[in-house]
Amino acid sequence: MNTKTLLAGAALALAVATPTFAAEGLRPVLGADFTGGGETLIDVEYTGGAHRKISSGGLMHVFGGVEYTEPGSAWTLQATVGYHFDRASASNGSVSFSRIPVEVLGFWNVNDHWRLGGGLRKATSSRFEVSGVLNDYASDFNMRTSVGFVLQGEYQFGQHGSVFLRYVDETYKSNYLVGGEVDGSHGGLGFAWRF
Repeated sequence: MNTKTLLAGAALALAVATPTFAAEGLRPVLGADFTGGGETLIDVEYTGGAHRKISSGGLMHVFGGVEYTEPGSAWTLQATVGYHFDRASASNGSVSFSRIPVEVLGFWNVNDHWRLGGGLRKATSSRFEVSGVLNDYASDFNMRTSVGFVLQGEYQFGQHGSVFLRYVDETYKSNYLVGGEVDGSHGGLGFAWRF
C-alpha cells in the first residue's frame, strides 16, 4: 500500500467519524501547503536548457489528522500525519525527494479569527529517488532527521476553513550528502479544512 492510498483512507475514516469527534471536542482536519526553502539536492536540466531544482524544503505538503479544543478554552492541540514531496519528471526519467512528517502543534486562539502556535515535527521515511537517465548522475538513498520544530500563524474564516503561514526548522542527514547533511528548513503557505 503506498503512502497516498494510506492518507486517502485515513482522511475518509476521519470524515466518516466526524459526528462522534465533534461530540467529544475533536475535529478531523485536512490541509495542504506549498513550501519553499532548504538546500538544492539536485539541479535537473531539461532538453532546451530549462532547469528544475529539487530542494530539501520543497514543494508540496498534504496532511490529515485531528485537533482538540476544550469547550471555552483558548488553546487547541493538533496532531497530523502528512506527505511532503518535491518532484521533477520527463519522458526519460524522474527525480523526487519525499518524506512523511508527523506533527504535534499547540495553538493559542487570540480571537475568533487568529491563532498562533508551534510544536514538533519528525519527518520519517525520507527518501531521494531517481529513475531513467538520472541514474547516471545520482542514486537512490534514505535520509535521517532529528526532531524539528514548527512555528505557525493562522487566520480562520468561519467554523471550518483557515489559511496559514508557517516556518519549519529541520535537518536531513545521510552519508550520500556532501558534508553529510543538508538544511531542510522551509516556509509554507497553506489551507486547512475542519469537519
